[in-house]
Amino acid sequence: MAKWVMHPVYDDIRLASDAQILVSDSSNTSTLWSTKGKRLAKTSDKLQDFREGASVTTKRKSDDVTGFFKTDGSFVALTDSKVVCDYPYFSDGYLLLKTPAGYLWVDQEGTSHNFGSFVKAYPFMEKHALCLVYASMEKQKDPYYFYLTTKGDRVTFSLEDKKIDSEDVHFLSSMGADGKSIVVVKRKVYTYDGKTKLLEPMFANEVEGKKKRQISVDGQVIECLEETETGSILHAQGNKNERVDFVFNKLVQLVSIRFADREVACGSEGSQKSEDVKLTSAFTPKKSSSGQWGLEYKHASGTFILPPQFEAVDFCIGDFAVVKAGGKWGMIMVDDKLNYRLQMNRGNDIAFRHQKFETTVRLDLPPAISANDCRFDIASEYGCVIDKTSFEARNTESGNYVQYKCVLTIPDSLPDVITDIPYPVQIVYDDIQYPVTPFSVKAWHYKYINVDLNEAETVLEQGNVSFTINISAEKNPGEGDYPFEVHIVTDSLQTELEKISETRYKCKLYALAEGVNIVNINILEQGCPPAVFPFEITYTKPVKRTRHTPAKKEQVQIKKKSKAQPKSQPKEKELQLPV
Repeated sequence: MAKWVMHPVYDDIRLASDAQILVSDSSNTSTLWSTKGKRLAKTSDKLQDFREGASVTTKRKSDDVTGFFKTDGSFVALTDSKVVCDYPYFSDGYLLLKTPAGYLWVDQEGTSHNFGSFVKAYPFMEKHALCLVYASMEKQKDPYYFYLTTKGDRVTFSLEDKKIDSEDVHFLSSMGADGKSIVVVKRKVYTYDGKTKLLEPMFANEVEGKKKRQISVDGQVIECLEETETGSILHAQGNKNERVDFVFNKLVQLVSIRFADREVACGSEGSQKSEDVKLTSAFTPKKSSSGQWGLEYKHASGTFILPPQFEAVDFCIGDFAVVKAGGKWGMIMVDDKLNYRLQMNRGNDIAFRHQKFETTVRLDLPPAISANDCRFDIASEYGCVIDKTSFEARNTESGNYVQYKCVLTIPDSLPDVITDIPYPVQIVYDDIQYPVTPFSVKAWHYKYINVDLNEAETVLEQGNVSFTINISAEKNPGEGDYPFEVHIVTDSLQTELEKISETRYKCKLYALAEGVNIVNINILEQGCPPAVFPFEITYTKPVKRTRHTPAKKEQVQIKKKSKAQPKSQPKEKELQLPV
């Protein structure tokens, strides 16, 4: 059976990147869910994207950090902390925070690590954190850059096996996704490889016939560094004093290099971006021509298709699908362990005596499905009218059920032998429309009227015969008379029917054929198939006496052909469908 795991009341439901976690948002409240639909945690703070298995929370419309959630829903609270560089994420196992005491790195256990005093610090990227300090912190003079490793050590640079003094490092960028960065040593620009620990000089275009000139910064770095809305730009010079601009993002990762005749995208930013989680699901979204969406669900016992009824389907994972209904998002699932049962007339076969038959139709549900939220219907075209005012719902420890009274119309040409009559059922549970369920009931036309021959009133004369039939009706207690019509049906004989009383009729047949003549007495009640009572009339013509044979009188023999009525089947019949 299909059911809501998360009712459609949310403005958004998303799958957290880098984690098998669902996040719902509604009315400035974020909720964490497992992919099985289990509620893990709820917060009124803003929930940032998951990175490295944790999601940082901040006060809404503020950069104040309140803590972080882990993927199991547990929460670590933080106080007096602010986001650094618009980057509220864990990176290389640490979250960088700005506190009244300075810059701190916090691990996923909530432990703070004070690696020193800094003018400016940036998050770890490829296990290197860019830091800016003063040679004299007290006087705030002579700023210089260095890298801090995740072990709390400083990185030293060297050229040609000669160590570079920290004061000579005038600029550093953060590590990019390629593990490289930009380093300015004594105004000259280098690339640094975090894995090989090597510096390589950077050059602009080589001018033919002239020696290449290393890109350099003309003046103090602080004078050549321009702050922008998206980060910063370091202005430098290449060949013939041609300008070379290094463009960085807010994390000081290199985005591009602008030369005099071209711009080269570096693609080194976003080293901490998470990969999208690959989704597999038993659900397949299906869009109808009307623009609504349905869902096809494949499971071990078959395929279950929810008809088009959703405004959109976002994503599917496992046995769950995120869908939009009524302008809001929710998550739906199908549980093939939940079964329901349909039964009509308490599971007994139906004997249609008249045009209408009053009975009940019932839907039995498992305890996990509330009867209060369930409704069902049968299209009137199948001859079943459900009385919606008779709705009855019960929830018990052993199971739940929904029941209606209904009126059935006898199907056209229903025979007097047991036949399967279809009554397809449309179930709606908790505003989820189920596929139409095939359901049938065994029924037959019960002939409560009987026709017998009054042999004493049979008259035969010159091939013409008249006989009287008596009609009797089997009535249930309290049942009134039902009007009916009587007809004689033959292949070719001329007939005449005379009504003697409500239950007695005289039948006249003319010009009988010698041998067997078949005559049907049809009793027709309004709206019902005719009750047919066949009679076999055997006629023998008169024979005159001859020398060799005696004379014979004409004779007629009228015999009612009988047909056994089916008996009711009291044993309960049911249809149980896993859905």
